[in-house]
Amino acid sequence: MRVYGDYAENGHALIKGLLDERVIKGLLYDIQKDLAPDRLSIDDQAEYAPVLIRPSFEIYGPRYTPLKFLLWGLTPIMEKMIKVKLLPTYCFFRVYRKGDICKIHRDRPACEHSLTFTVAYSDGLTWPFHVGSDLHDEFYPMSHDFEGRKYTELLMRPGDGVMYRGIDAAHGRMHGNPNAWSAHIFFHWVEAEGQHSSAAMEEAPLSDQVQFEFAE
Repeated sequence: MRVYGDYAENGHALIKGLLDERVIKGLLYDIQKDLAPDRLSIDDQAEYAPVLIRPSFEIYGPRYTPLKFLLWGLTPIMEKMIKVKLLPTYCFFRVYRKGDICKIHRDRPACEHSLTFTVAYSDGLTWPFHVGSDLHDEFYPMSHDFEGRKYTELLMRPGDGVMYRGIDAAHGRMHGNPNAWSAHIFFHWVEAEGQHSSAAMEEAPLSDQVQFEFAE
């Protein structure tokens, strides 16, 4: 694993080889087997996130526990890289289709520190991820581009990720997906002692009500 970029200074950094190819292939196989063994079902009339131009196939951590465990497992790695104590908030898996974009936007407080991870490209064509250069710009409205502002284009292969300050750095994918489909996972954290710490553990609220009982 190698990190390129100064996260503290620029608000983003590229991580090459975050997960081994064999691991992500196994994960993708299990996701397909468990969630879409035949064909992906996407209702084009359904509601969808405003950052998208049409619905996509999505699954969130609470509905697929392996995703949630992966979020928890990546937490100490993210802490080591950005040198801040973190708590996980939520994660989700998304499959984009050919021609899809992700409008330039900023995220809600639960996404204080985020990671977009590339799982697979159907046709092996890299799809750029874009991050704004100014962390203090008031630019927020969802747009198809950065409206003349400076940005960085980052290229990920399967197994790579980009970590970025989700609530500070405008980000998205301006160009249409060149693949028939591409699969990605989005992970989000907040600082354990920060102003958004109340957003932690959205997918598994802490409880002291757990009690194990043994069968006779």
